[in-house]
Amino acid sequence: MKPSLADLRAFVTVGELQSFAAAAKALHLSQPALSRRISHLEGMLGVRLFDRTTRSVALTLLGERFLAQVRGNVEDLDRSVANLLDAAQLEAGDVTIGCVFSAVHHFLPPVIRSFREQHPRVLVRIIEEGADEVLAAVKQGECDFALNYIGMQDPDLEFSPLLKEPYVLACPAGHPLARRRSVRWEELADYPHARVSHASRNRLFIDQALAELPPLPRPVCEVRHVSTLIGLVENGLGVAVVPRLTLPRTRTSVLGVPLEKPEISRTIGLSQRAGRSLSPAAAAFAQALTEASRRDARSALRPRPTKPATRS
Repeated sequence: MKPSLADLRAFVTVGELQSFAAAAKALHLSQPALSRRISHLEGMLGVRLFDRTTRSVALTLLGERFLAQVRGNVEDLDRSVANLLDAAQLEAGDVTIGCVFSAVHHFLPPVIRSFREQHPRVLVRIIEEGADEVLAAVKQGECDFALNYIGMQDPDLEFSPLLKEPYVLACPAGHPLARRRSVRWEELADYPHARVSHASRNRLFIDQALAELPPLPRPVCEVRHVSTLIGLVENGLGVAVVPRLTLPRTRTSVLGVPLEKPEISRTIGLSQRAGRSLSPAAAAFAQALTEASRRDARSALRPRPTKPATRS
């Protein structure tokens, strides 16, 4: 038989307080119950741990050695249990979220703000990468879950769709196409444009959808991340095709115009390892993110106001 944690905790408390009465009060036990635990431990170990009189209690030499050996272990275990309880009650802990670059600014800041108001001691970590890197981070356990637009068919993942997001044409506010209700893809050939490189999964989606259309002219600039395109458009270097949620939340010098023939979209969702439960902090954040996305989906995907439109 091995000593129980209750017996060891009783021994450590009596040894530190040098008093059965004080130890019983600290452990919320009666003195007879505490004495039984100490006697049970001594009987199991086959040694006397305390010298007792009617007026005092003192550790034996073996008791002093044993206290030095087990006190740290009991304290570490108590600390681990307390930390686990804090995490379960969202009084501490952390959550790590993977997120593709093109969705970070739209989804995460408002949810982090409200989540921190409710759980200020929970640390939120973000791994912002391209779609493939974020997918790998989930599979390797580097993050609790991720916001991504690939992986929905992966058997190792559970994918929960949040919203379907169309690709739009990002234009400077004064650009001729910014006044249009919609733009056909072939019309982009008449204007300078920037695009993402093959390092972005967004480029793959677009190329596959436009496989039967004539290729667009050589771009003026090519970048790795969709979010970089917004800055290029804002500085008047050309127009660019971007997922709608990458557009600034408030009206700025960059406007989004729907693209048609064909319409292209991607599905943003939450992915996590199949068969794995989320920690309390991660589950709470995922739920907050899901609820915020549902509230925001309709307004976020509603076309932004532009100048009076002309028919395309």
